[in-house]
Amino acid sequence: MGCATILAETDVATTPNASTELSHYAGLLAIELDPQRSDPTGVPPEPLGVTDATALAGHLAKDLDRVLGGISHLGLILPGALYDQTEILRPGFPLAAALAGLYEGSSRKPVFTPQLIALGTDRGFFPIAAINPLRRPGSGPLLLLPFCFVGQHDDIAALARLMEDILLQSGEVSQATREAVQQAFGLKALNLSFATIGDLCALLRVQLESNKLLPLWDLLEQAWFERPDVRSVVLEDGNRFLVAKGEAHTLFYTFDDWAQFGPGRKLPAADLGQGYSGWARAQRQYALALELYGLHVRWVLANPRLEEALAAADGETTLAALREIPCLSGDFLVESIFQNDSENPERQLLVTNQADPELGTLAYTVTSLDAGGQLLRLEHHYPLRPQGLNVVIDRLIQRCAEQDAERRVLHPGRLAYSETGRSLRAATEADLPNSADRAH
Repeated sequence: MGCATILAETDVATTPNASTELSHYAGLLAIELDPQRSDPTGVPPEPLGVTDATALAGHLAKDLDRVLGGISHLGLILPGALYDQTEILRPGFPLAAALAGLYEGSSRKPVFTPQLIALGTDRGFFPIAAINPLRRPGSGPLLLLPFCFVGQHDDIAALARLMEDILLQSGEVSQATREAVQQAFGLKALNLSFATIGDLCALLRVQLESNKLLPLWDLLEQAWFERPDVRSVVLEDGNRFLVAKGEAHTLFYTFDDWAQFGPGRKLPAADLGQGYSGWARAQRQYALALELYGLHVRWVLANPRLEEALAAADGETTLAALREIPCLSGDFLVESIFQNDSENPERQLLVTNQADPELGTLAYTVTSLDAGGQLLRLEHHYPLRPQGLNVVIDRLIQRCAEQDAERRVLHPGRLAYSETGRSLRAATEADLPNSADRAH
């Protein structure tokens, strides 16, 4: 496939190449881009061709040999590609494992022979999904080039201790390597440095703590290092997340459920709108981050019995309770509040855009009437994922077309709810900013 080039082989004392006797340990070349010169919405450059990857690997190997005091007794493999930290920090660190697997699979010799392997491709992508960079928009300003050492268990154990002790503090990148990286990938780097995955984890922890997101770190750490126990957190806004075996579980509340029996049940009625927006903000932030770092987020619809059970449960009991409930599937949820038994067709849909100024649409309240103005249905449509918003809109438009119904949408610019009922309601013209009808 044109993606493995052996750059050098060193004659050393060898031992039988039994896979159980080999270990691996990964490191990173961290490339900090100049935010003034880089496009924050741009994608990382595509993987290097074989020739460029080979040349770059030679530079990095020389630097690492100098910094670590000799690596000729170790195998080294690296891809000519850049990744963002969400591709490196995933449960079990699969990218490092994939590189080690490629290294061991490339050698057909019966004994372990240290060699330097560069991975490049002339197709613009790696045909091996495990190492193919996602190149997502907005991946900067920190890009990472991973590398992986392979060797005998004792040698790798000693190397790991050395790397964790000195790599970040003393791992200065040579000027030749700096120039080779910038030229090969066509970028301007503000800073280049060697680091370990542990260093990257520590940096992220500091960032999350400074942004008051330390509970997110607890969940991520649990998943990355595949710890056997259950990690559960409850945030200040009442959001509940639980991580076990690389999977995250969380409760979803509609506004009515949140206000009546959920985390907002003790709030004064006047504070419900602001409170639910805060809950929704944290829910989106945590769920998105967990998914970006490789966890499947399993959403479960809250109910009063489950709420009571979880209040007094430990981690394992909570996990069992959540797994017993089918998860929410699809991109949206419809909460049916009222449905008339009448078979009259819908002739008018009154839609309230339940929105937060910062978060955007949280739900659509839909009231449908027949030709005589009789109420047929009252529903709340909640997008569960970003793409769910357009799905909901398209479905409502199609519903009107099929029923030959008029559609009227009101935008109060906030959550419209009944303080006495602690529930979402349809907006009226009096709810609109400056009482101006923003219907369309």
